Amino acid sequence: MPSESSPRVCYGYAQTGSCRFGSQCKFAHVEGVNNNNNRKRRTRHKRPQTRTQTPLDQFFAKYPQFEYDSSESASLEFYRMCDEFDWDRDDEEREEASRYFKDAIVHQFNHIYGTDADNLTSWHTLCQIVQVSPVPDTLESCREAVKATYVNIVDLIDTGVTEGAVTVFVSEVELSEYTKRTGKIFPRDNVHAGGLLKYLLRRIMNPRPERVSGRKTQSRRKR
Repeated sequence: MPSESSPRVCYGYAQTGSCRFGSQCKFAHVEGVNNNNNRKRRTRHKRPQTRTQTPLDQFFAKYPQFEYDSSESASLEFYRMCDEFDWDRDDEEREEASRYFKDAIVHQFNHIYGTDADNLTSWHTLCQIVQVSPVPDTLESCREAVKATYVNIVDLIDTGVTEGAVTVFVSEVELSEYTKRTGKIFPRDNVHAGGLLKYLLRRIMNPRPERVSGRKTQSRRKR
């Protein structure tokens, strides 16, 4: 972290020689600055060059000075990027990045699970991921089963790359506590949300304690 007496560097200007805030930028415009702040970097997995770019890949590509690891949780990578850029919560650059990131994770969900609420194949995939067993045969049964399930949507997005466990919670309260603790908050109201998403959205900020599923908290094993 820079000292109190030294202004923080505008990394956009350092990398490109320009800044959209111009003279109004609150950070120092210094060219040729190494933006890693002498932090020790972890070994990163390089993204395969032949892999199709996902919405999250495209989002992080807007910040080439950040070394995005697509094998990690997208939310945790976003927070790590904010830390590397020394963005405070009220920084304009962070607020703008946060808006784009929220759009990206909604598009990512749509990219993985689809948007058509009448597509039985999409529902079967979703039911398998959230551990509904046996998987229902009809659309209505799939919808009812998913509506009775409490899972973190960001975990649903991450599981394909992290191979981490997707925890199924017994109540909205437990899901809320986990979501707030980890910071894996999915944007509830987003114009890009597809039809399947509405069956998974929960009241994270003000959970309803009376809504409890009949399933025990469980996790999907690593593949």
